[in-house]
Amino acid sequence: MSQKKKVLVVGEVLIDLIQGKGNNFVFSVGGAPFNVARNLASLGVDVDFSAQVGNDYFGDYILKKTESNKRIGNLVRKIENKNTTIALNIEENKERKYSFIRKNSAELDYNLELLNKLSLKDYSILHLGSLFLSDEKSIEILKKYVEGAKANGLSVSFDVNLRKDIFDSKEVIKERYKYFLENADYLKMSEEEFDYFFTGKNPFDLFKELNIKVLLITKGNKGASMYLNNKEYFQNTFKVKVKDTVGAGDSFYSGFLSKIIESENLTEVDDFYYIKIMEFASACGALTCSKEGALGGYNSVQDVIKFINKVKRNVVFKI
Repeated sequence: MSQKKKVLVVGEVLIDLIQGKGNNFVFSVGGAPFNVARNLASLGVDVDFSAQVGNDYFGDYILKKTESNKRIGNLVRKIENKNTTIALNIEENKERKYSFIRKNSAELDYNLELLNKLSLKDYSILHLGSLFLSDEKSIEILKKYVEGAKANGLSVSFDVNLRKDIFDSKEVIKERYKYFLENADYLKMSEEEFDYFFTGKNPFDLFKELNIKVLLITKGNKGASMYLNNKEYFQNTFKVKVKDTVGAGDSFYSGFLSKIIESENLTEVDDFYYIKIMEFASACGALTCSKEGALGGYNSVQDVIKFINKVKRNVVFKI
C-alpha cells in the first residue's frame, strides 16, 4: 500500500475584519489559502500550511490559532519588522467587498529557505493562493515552488481569487497571472473572473491554451460547473438560510480537492463519481454559508454527508 500523501498549501493567512450588524466589526483568522487548508483538514486530508505573519498582536493571535490546530502541519513563520495583513470585509448592496491593509506586509516575505528544507515527494498536491501576485519578488519564489512540484510529480492547484485593487492595471494583472494559469493542473475561478481573463471564450477553449486537467467555475447562487474530459458537470446550489458568504468559495474548493485526492486511490472513475464530487463540494460551500464566518461550517466528512442526505435541495446535474 502506498503511503498517504499530504497537500502543501502556500499562501496568505491574515486577519478578516468582518462587518456585522450595526456596522460592528469582528475579527477572525482568514485568507483564502488558510481557509482551504483548514477545511481540507476538517475533511480528513493531511495538510501542511506555509505562510508568514508580522511581529504584531495579530501575528501572535494567528500563530496561537495555527499552532493549536493539530490537524494542520504548521509552517507559519513570524517575520520581524513586518506587519500582518488585514482584510476589511464590508457588505454593500448585499454583496461582500474586500479592501486590504498590506503596508510592509509579512505575507509577501517568501523565501527559498523553507522550500529547500521540504521534501516535496511527501505531497500529492501543491495549492497556491493568489495575493502574492502583487509582488514581483514573491512571484519568482513561488515559481520555484511550482517548478519543484512539477519535478516531483505533484499536481498544482491554483485559485484565481482576483482582488483588482492590489494591482496597478489590467495589463499588470494579466502578466502576473500568466505563468500560474498556464501551469495549474486544477484551476478555480468565478464566472466574473473567467470573463475578465478569457472574454468571449468557451471554457473548453482553455484546455487548448493551458495545461489544466480540471477547470472549476463558480457562479454564486447560480451553482457551479466542473469541466474535464471534454464534458461539463453542473450543479445548482443547495438551499440554505444564508448567514454570510464569507469563505464559501474556499469551502467549495476544499470539498473538490478532498474528493480529487480520494479519486487517486480508485481504479476507475466514471461520470457518476464526478457528479458526486460536485454534490459534495457544493454541500461544503452551502454549509459554510449557513454559519457566520469562513470556517466552522463542518468538522468532518460525516457532517457534509449528513447535510446532503437531510437538507431539502434544488439540484440540477448537466453532463
